[in-house]
Amino acid sequence: KAHGGQAALDKFAGTTVKFKGTFHGQGDGLPMTGSVTAAGADKQRIDIEVEAGGQTIPILIVLAGDKGWSKIATELKELDKDEVAEAKEQAYAGWVATLAPLKDAKRFTVATVGEIKVEGKAAVGVKVSSKGHRDVDLYFDKATGLLVKTEARVKDDMTGQEVTEESFLSEYKEVQGTKQSMKFVVKRNGKPFMEGEATGVELFEKLDAGTFAKP
Repeated sequence: KAHGGQAALDKFAGTTVKFKGTFHGQGDGLPMTGSVTAAGADKQRIDIEVEAGGQTIPILIVLAGDKGWSKIATELKELDKDEVAEAKEQAYAGWVATLAPLKDAKRFTVATVGEIKVEGKAAVGVKVSSKGHRDVDLYFDKATGLLVKTEARVKDDMTGQEVTEESFLSEYKEVQGTKQSMKFVVKRNGKPFMEGEATGVELFEKLDAGTFAKP
């Protein structure tokens, strides 16, 4: 209800978030801008530009079901089986965080995981489990009911090791009858990974098929 209600969330098949922020994944904070378009559990398009060493580097990652591609500058590469599996897992976690699919009691098991403090405010957690996927923990502000933190295990691109990724969500605004976060902070194993703010959020009832085509 806090996010707009089941009917409002079910109405939209996909989301595009335009953002600006800072990427910390390689140590120094690098300015970045871009957009992420997501549809369901296995379709995602990440289109960003990172500023490093006086240059602007375009990075494009597309996931389309069992296929995926990455393009850094002009170098296009097809994702291998393991890379596709990891991309799908992270897309799934993002899909769970939209809350809409959780009505499917046959697919998801939801259990409480206790109360924590997020930005000094009480938040109640639930663990979302689904066969074939890693668990995703969702934490909701006790007063407002809004999603303020997600937590899941992901594989780090640099090391290939699994790490704990926490995403902190804040500054909600109403978008097309739903509540959407406008600010995000992501940490991996407790260390800053990326942070930023949305410069635009658009929800779609239907997405152009070409959105997730091979670059």
